Amino acid sequence: MKILAVVPTLRDDPTATVQSIISQSVAVSKIIVVIGSEALYRRLLTMKLERTEYVYVKPDFSQPLGIRVGTALNKVLSRESLKEFDYILKVDAEIVLPKNFVAENLREKPDFIASGGTAMLFKVQPFLTVGGKYPVTPELDDTYLSLQYLSHGYIVKRWVCPPEIKARARGHHNFKHHVRVGIEWYKLGYEPIHVLFALQPLFQDIFEGKLRMELFLRVYSYFLAAVKRTKRYEFAPWIFLMQVRRLLYGRQFQY
Repeated sequence: MKILAVVPTLRDDPTATVQSIISQSVAVSKIIVVIGSEALYRRLLTMKLERTEYVYVKPDFSQPLGIRVGTALNKVLSRESLKEFDYILKVDAEIVLPKNFVAENLREKPDFIASGGTAMLFKVQPFLTVGGKYPVTPELDDTYLSLQYLSHGYIVKRWVCPPEIKARARGHHNFKHHVRVGIEWYKLGYEPIHVLFALQPLFQDIFEGKLRMELFLRVYSYFLAAVKRTKRYEFAPWIFLMQVRRLLYGRQFQY
């Protein structure tokens, strides 16, 4: 079993994250920390953590965070002989993994396992089969990967052993984030009724005297993308069909 771990970070110190990867009960063969800050990169080079390599990738701040992360990860992954590894473990720098994280989740025999983009574990062979590149998407990279795997018949599951999230250096999402999420919903193939279900928390909040504009922004952006006939991802028709079948026949749609 050979596992390649990649840890993208801009300003978050990834030391605790890396140490939690090194301490896994199932050994991780190599760890690459992808850094978007020159100052942090120079500081981390002075640290000698086993099996760990630090790579600086200059970020393009004119692009959304998801685009920057996907671009940086593809740069380092393209330098590796991925066929030599069985799994890729992608972990954000604000995450600490329990010692048995990899072992417990691998017991599920997944091709892809996650419950959000902060930590994902996925098989290399399917990754290479479906394209061999990390998603370069403005938002929802984890959803993209999971649905891409599902559309090709691979096994997608949720964590049985979740990671621990540390305090983040980043602030709250702005309105542009919610607009991009709505557009991604459309591009991924979500059908309208599933999108409208996202309004359910909104109605409860209104009843309690609160207002959550982000849900309005997401749904509005979804339908605007539909009106504009925004180009969708190649697996979007399959996702749309699976969601419609779930509505009609009550079939479970795993992710």
